[in-house]
Amino acid sequence: MIKKIFLFFFLLMFFFLPASFHNQQQINLSIVFPKDDTRLQISGKPVYLIGLIAPADAELKINNTKAVVDDDGAFIDYTDVILFKENDTTKGKFIFEITTPENSKRIEKVYNVIPKAETSRSDTLEVDKSWPIKPSADRIMQPGEYIEVEIKASPGANAFFTIEGSREKYPLSENKIIDTYYWADAIFGEGFKGINDTISGIYRGSFKLNSGLNDVKLKITLEKKPHKKITIVPNGKISAMENTVPRIVEIKKDKNPVIGRYGREKGYNLELSEGIRLEVAGKEGSWYKAKLSNDEYVFVPDSLALELPEGTPIPGSSIFVIRAEDEETYSNVKLGLNQRLPCKIYQYNPSRIELLIYNVTANIDWVYYDRTSDFIREIKWDQPKEGVLKLTILLNQKTHWGYSVFYEGNVLNLKINKPAKRNDAFLFWSNQLKNRKIVLDPGHNPETGSVGPRGTLEKDINMSITLKLKHLLEDSGVKVYLTHSGEGIELRDRKEKVNSFNPEICISIHNNAVPEGVNPLKFNGSSVYYYHSQALQLAKLIHRNFVEDLGLNDLGLYWDNLYMCRIPESISLLIEPAFMIVPDQEEKLKTEEFQSKIAKAVFNALQNFYEEYSQ
Repeated sequence: MIKKIFLFFFLLMFFFLPASFHNQQQINLSIVFPKDDTRLQISGKPVYLIGLIAPADAELKINNTKAVVDDDGAFIDYTDVILFKENDTTKGKFIFEITTPENSKRIEKVYNVIPKAETSRSDTLEVDKSWPIKPSADRIMQPGEYIEVEIKASPGANAFFTIEGSREKYPLSENKIIDTYYWADAIFGEGFKGINDTISGIYRGSFKLNSGLNDVKLKITLEKKPHKKITIVPNGKISAMENTVPRIVEIKKDKNPVIGRYGREKGYNLELSEGIRLEVAGKEGSWYKAKLSNDEYVFVPDSLALELPEGTPIPGSSIFVIRAEDEETYSNVKLGLNQRLPCKIYQYNPSRIELLIYNVTANIDWVYYDRTSDFIREIKWDQPKEGVLKLTILLNQKTHWGYSVFYEGNVLNLKINKPAKRNDAFLFWSNQLKNRKIVLDPGHNPETGSVGPRGTLEKDINMSITLKLKHLLEDSGVKVYLTHSGEGIELRDRKEKVNSFNPEICISIHNNAVPEGVNPLKFNGSSVYYYHSQALQLAKLIHRNFVEDLGLNDLGLYWDNLYMCRIPESISLLIEPAFMIVPDQEEKLKTEEFQSKIAKAVFNALQNFYEEYSQ
């Protein structure tokens, strides 16, 4: 009886509590980005935030600025991070204020940050340990090459360095770095502007490597009266490469071609297949510097190259004959070598392909053309410099439909896919999509991709659009293949999966977000990405349809070094129809109608492409 009386009075008190009490329980904040474990990159630009608030009709201010809130409480904002010190560590925070007519709530969210580089204090002498001190990795170099030395410290110091075992001092000059833009903004946003930062106290110098040095260290000294001088020993040790016997490495087998780069962890130079041999010209950290010609080099991870025994001869070959053999769907240009050597493809337009082969001396007297072929117009060759052969293949058609470069034994093959043959017309109508082979790649999975303010996962939307496009294409007679059906596949496994279907076209389907520091309220919408020239015309058609049909901003057409665009064997590209992180576009992407509109835009572009570029 007592329990029943207590429960009655408790319920009575609850229902007669002020309305503000109930509303207070309903106020809630869910932040999708940045997540709690995000380490914010401070670039001098604001950061975007997305998530949900409840009640949906509440007013939201972030750092005292009103945020854009949709009818269901999904929000997006672009605001500066409030920086503060905590135990000598820089932190960043945002202050959220959620207000209803009856109540308000204030929430602070604190994040770890990566501070932007700034000029060190000038009233003291200190070294900025967050700035890379060069040389940062062990280097093996040819005598006569220059070693770069760099350190960041308080401005106004006298700086020099010495080499272990020598008393000679080498000067370091003080430099300034002027930052006027943020890299991501240059790609997706305002361009080369928006920041005006000057960083002083960057000390740089260099010296020409002498012979006889082996695993020596440098010592950097900074002096500035009345402060105590500082000496720093960079991590990297220096050695002169003086072996009289050449060092040769051979590329190991990998599921994808090994990427040779222009510098350690720098931009892509060329692809290297299994068995290709290279002469080592030096080493920087865990990267071989290998010789392509007398003035060209490529950097390769040492984990993907096997060093061969001493006495292995320097890579090299001559070429006597070139054969162009014709098949129904492709032409194959063959060159007989003595061993596997590196090569690189250039495309100035899709009707002209240039093939550079390194460590080769031309001895060409014969170029064989298959008389049954009208695909290849002419093959020209030239030796522009010692050890480099340039082959120029001119095509009769407006474009080719993909290529592959591979070795069979020591025979180098350049297989060039012909345009798809036109389907027969009935009176004035033809279906140019019938019996085509197209691969669709639902982007992401197992990883989620970008996440919308409402928690919508990009991978789910990508799959839904993919299936709608698949059905449209199959209804027109296309043979459609998927890289996965929802179970997911690792990115590095997708090229092999795509090529297993031998398709004419591969389209990777995504939806977008921008890096922090770019304003998604202003810079959002539709974009398309390609890498190889043969994909440019289809990319333009899809991009045009997105702009005309979807009613979103035009974010642009991009050449981009994306994995799914770098599949040369077909016409490969990647699409980003809309933005997951913008609330109104996320809401559109969740609807069957908008997904169908995206699929139809791509479908129409494919129809137009086959109409114009099939032969």
